[in-house]
Amino acid sequence: MLPLQRLIFRVKRFFLRFSISCYKRHKFNRLFRNCLILIVGLLILNIINGVLFSTILFFQESSDEPDYDLDTRPYYKTIEMKKRFDISGNYLIVQNFMQYQSNLTNNAHLLALNLHTNIENLHLLLNHTKVWDGPISLSIYVKSIRASDDIDYASIWLRCNRRLFKVLNIHLVISATAYERSISNQHHSHNIKYAVSCQHLTYINHTEETDSTPYPSNLLRNIARLGTTPSTVQYILTLDIDIFPVSDLFHHLVSFYTQIKLIEEFNRTLYVIPAFEIHIDTVKRGTLLPQNKRELILLWNDNQLQPLQADVCPTCQFLTNYQAWKQEASEDKIVPLFRPHYSQPWQPYYIGPKDVPTFDARFKSHAHARISQCCESFMAGYDYVVLNNVYLYRLGFLDKSQLPATEFMDDDTSVLLFDQFREDLAKHYLNTTRKYMEREEIINSIDTHLINAPPSRTIKNRLKNFLGFPKSINSEYIIDDEQCSWSSNTLLCATVFLEDAVNYQCITHKITEKYLLIHRWFSSPMIKKIHQIMLITNLCLAFFERPSSFSETSDVRDKPHRINFPFFILMIVEGVTLVWFSIYIFAKIMCVGIKQIQRRFWIIIFLIVVIYSSCEWFVMLVFLNQLYHGIRLRRIFRPVFMIESSPLMKKAFQALNANSLTIIASISLALIHILFFAAMAMFLFPRSDNRPDSQGSTYFSNLHDAVLHLLVLHSTANNPDVMMPAYSDYRLNALFFIIFVIIGIYWIQNIVTAVVYRAFRGYFLSSIINSQLRRRIAVRASFEILKQRMTYGGLIETRDTVPISVVQTVLNYASINKWHTKWISERLSELMLENETINLDQYSNTMKLLDLNPKLAPELHIQALGDNILDRCKAICRSKYFDLIGTIFAILSVLFVTIEVSNRPVNTDYMDLVAFTLPMAIANCCFLLYFALEIILKAWAFGPLNFFRSSTMHILEATVAFTCFILQILFLVIHGTPIVSMIYLEMVKKQKPIFSLWAAIKVCNMLFIYRLVRFLPASKNIRIIVGTIFDEFRNGGAFFGLLFSFYYAYSILGMELFGGVMDDFYIRYNKSNITICGTYEQLEYWPNGFDDFYSSIITLYNVMVVNQWDVFVDGFRNATNSYWSELYFIFWYLFVTNIGLNVCLALSGDIHDAKKQRADQNEELIVSNMYDIYRSQIKEPSSEEITEQLNKHPYINFCQRSAEGINLS
Repeated sequence: MLPLQRLIFRVKRFFLRFSISCYKRHKFNRLFRNCLILIVGLLILNIINGVLFSTILFFQESSDEPDYDLDTRPYYKTIEMKKRFDISGNYLIVQNFMQYQSNLTNNAHLLALNLHTNIENLHLLLNHTKVWDGPISLSIYVKSIRASDDIDYASIWLRCNRRLFKVLNIHLVISATAYERSISNQHHSHNIKYAVSCQHLTYINHTEETDSTPYPSNLLRNIARLGTTPSTVQYILTLDIDIFPVSDLFHHLVSFYTQIKLIEEFNRTLYVIPAFEIHIDTVKRGTLLPQNKRELILLWNDNQLQPLQADVCPTCQFLTNYQAWKQEASEDKIVPLFRPHYSQPWQPYYIGPKDVPTFDARFKSHAHARISQCCESFMAGYDYVVLNNVYLYRLGFLDKSQLPATEFMDDDTSVLLFDQFREDLAKHYLNTTRKYMEREEIINSIDTHLINAPPSRTIKNRLKNFLGFPKSINSEYIIDDEQCSWSSNTLLCATVFLEDAVNYQCITHKITEKYLLIHRWFSSPMIKKIHQIMLITNLCLAFFERPSSFSETSDVRDKPHRINFPFFILMIVEGVTLVWFSIYIFAKIMCVGIKQIQRRFWIIIFLIVVIYSSCEWFVMLVFLNQLYHGIRLRRIFRPVFMIESSPLMKKAFQALNANSLTIIASISLALIHILFFAAMAMFLFPRSDNRPDSQGSTYFSNLHDAVLHLLVLHSTANNPDVMMPAYSDYRLNALFFIIFVIIGIYWIQNIVTAVVYRAFRGYFLSSIINSQLRRRIAVRASFEILKQRMTYGGLIETRDTVPISVVQTVLNYASINKWHTKWISERLSELMLENETINLDQYSNTMKLLDLNPKLAPELHIQALGDNILDRCKAICRSKYFDLIGTIFAILSVLFVTIEVSNRPVNTDYMDLVAFTLPMAIANCCFLLYFALEIILKAWAFGPLNFFRSSTMHILEATVAFTCFILQILFLVIHGTPIVSMIYLEMVKKQKPIFSLWAAIKVCNMLFIYRLVRFLPASKNIRIIVGTIFDEFRNGGAFFGLLFSFYYAYSILGMELFGGVMDDFYIRYNKSNITICGTYEQLEYWPNGFDDFYSSIITLYNVMVVNQWDVFVDGFRNATNSYWSELYFIFWYLFVTNIGLNVCLALSGDIHDAKKQRADQNEELIVSNMYDIYRSQIKEPSSEEITEQLNKHPYINFCQRSAEGINLS
């Protein structure tokens, strides 16, 4: 025996002995040993994870190792190759002296940080790289006659800290004096190698060297901006090296700009970030720096920090209005606070687009260096907006003794330069209308542009909002400054029109106060939910009404015992739903009006069905009793209630109706084709009395049989059975059937498919365009209503603008999604900073925010990670490798479960089963424990709310993992072993149906296969297919509802026609005891029938699949002894099976084409609604089209103007 075979034999013997001992010993001992094995398996998994993650930890380690024999000559060669002089000739510029690149996170390329410094303060760069995860561009100024030593130091220092940089571009600005004396010949040297240690690297300041060239601050800022990479950077924050961003500022700004881009490109706005000074003693005491606005205010109140330049130049930061910023509420996200009108000497730190005017290089170490650029930006058309909840800070209070004379505001050189700058600025911007504000206007500009916080809501209002109650409007709105007011009815009408826009509803309803209130209530979320409950209740009654669907089986051979529910309770429930439908339809008629109802087909149908159902219900309740089993037609019409409540289902019916004649013509062509070939078959295959098995005797004995069998052949359900007798007689007879199938299926059937496909081609796009038109009309109508106001003299006045405060009031009253309300309110607040009124274009653009999908802009704030051990562990848990390892374990777990389950019937002996499956069962237990720990670690790394809100897959993953883990623990506690119990195997052998705990664990364990879905979007074509499938199920509710309506009505009709016929047929079959092969009786199709609603649906489903549907036709024809019963199934096949499947084909094709277009445009493929799918194909309706539709309003004359106004009485 080979050594390997002996080893395998010993392992098997060990597991066999262990399994026998576990089986004989006490349950507690077995449980204890299994737990030990489980712990050992977990330790092995942890060792594997440690080995895999150690590499990641190694690469994330900061490097303190020495760099030996560092040759700096290549850096001087770079200087020689890239050097250029500035315009003045006093400075030499080296662009992109050094570059460090690494992969950035998503959207990290959006923002860049520009810095400038001298060699002495280079170490402050680390404070920026720790908190800024985006690109950084740094300009370094080098001077003195020993500048080469400074460059050597900078090169070595940057190399030592290279692993802390993500995307860093280094630029040099060297004084011409320093270059000539110290640098120009360094690249020719042969002795510039350093043996250095990064841990002991220090900077030596050459203060004894003299170089009178001033520090070119603005030139450095421009060079840093010019060297910003990558090219995708859109916004830039320019700071001094000693001004530090707060932690998470970068991620807050990315989230802020990402959300802004969903609405509009704010390319003319500069967002100001307040800056503070922290007392140096606070830092020396080891006090933690403030991490948010709340902590900052605490230090502010304790006088441990102050606004920037408070002691040096208080007016330089005056317009930032620190006191107003301090009083505003602190939140977790960035919000615009106020928009000050620029006035020098304000010099804020701001983030803005990269095309903002550059800094004037004439200013060097001057007080007006940044003021000049802020002034020019304002004159160029940029506006300043102060942001809340973010800030910058500097360590140490600025003192006048620390600044050179040129940095004071009263410095003569700086003042003269700024005067010259202003003259040049006036010449450059001749056509601008902007000017500086006077000093006394500054305070007023700040006060009037503050954004007020929304008022707090009471518990009563919160409860009303939760239940979906519409907010009441009981008072008018008065503006004293304009001496005018808006009546409560005007506000109510505008609010209702705005809610119609939200719900894509038509506005052609009455506008008096009573009818507006009725319309608003019946359009509220609460009433809609009640209506949905009534619809579901009314439709589900078919399962409970006699004969009920609640029985163990529907097989007539078993004579199923049905649970019969009380007749009067069902009648009361149905009566309640009918009363609700009556109130619903009469309220809609009251709001729309009798004349308008005559044009609404579905409202008329709804009314007729309600009246008829109520009458039949009343007759059933009063004059008949529960013993009545006659016809109940009202049940067939119940889907009408559902169709009328769904605009998409009504449009689907309209699409069918518009092409009904073409569809009927194509189906008629197919029937003529079948009839023609049936007549030909009777001639070609005549009936033979001598041969009862001939083609004419079996399938084409008469015209009825010939047509029916060829119709079945048209669906290929009886192919090749129908051809065999003729083909066995003569081989060329097969050509008849081949020609029939080719013409019928590959030509005529494709014509039917093309007709239905054309009918529904573009159905979604046209319905979305119509819905968008209704929304635009409703928005326009609400604005037209708000344009009219009543003056104090009692006159009606109409203006072209509306106060924003009035719009905000209407928005607060309207029932709108919180997400949309927040965005619209923020947009209105920004518009209020410019003007207190809003015109039609601004109002329409603001309300276009209703088109945005909240699911495409999740407000998830993922916390940035630092360099400590915990943050590095979080980085590991967030990495894709951690997720990949879990997916590999999931695949192994599913594989082990599959082997374990498949081996159960193979091993008849329990001991053999234990020996084979025990290792896999233990491994599976370890996997389940790992999956539970994986979810916990991911939730810890991302944050529980962020992790579970980011994807529904995470919720599913956590549910499956913890369910499996809990079930496995219960199984171990009960049975003491992870393998299947002998009791369950004995019950399976006795064929007793049981769903044991072990089976539940394995079924739940198999659900881990869903993790493979994450790899599907790897290919673009697969993403298109997956997106089509998801959106077809998500947005195909109208088609599925339409198909359900046909199922429902046709099932009830089948119950009325064929209810109980199979019971009589089975009795006759038992008496005759004659069985023919291939018939309903021989195939034992007895559970299929129309004895109850559930079995009716299953029977129609089996017919729709068309496999053996001719057996159902023959069976019910024999059961009823009537050929007319065949028409029921033939119509179902022709009009539901053919048309329904072709409609689904049209739906899939339409969505797939839209997905393909989105894929070509590199847009998101899996979205949540149809509007986002077709967004690029939707064109905005023109103003003339909206005006034309408004003028057709039956109750408002929108053409009425000026003094008369719009009559709302």
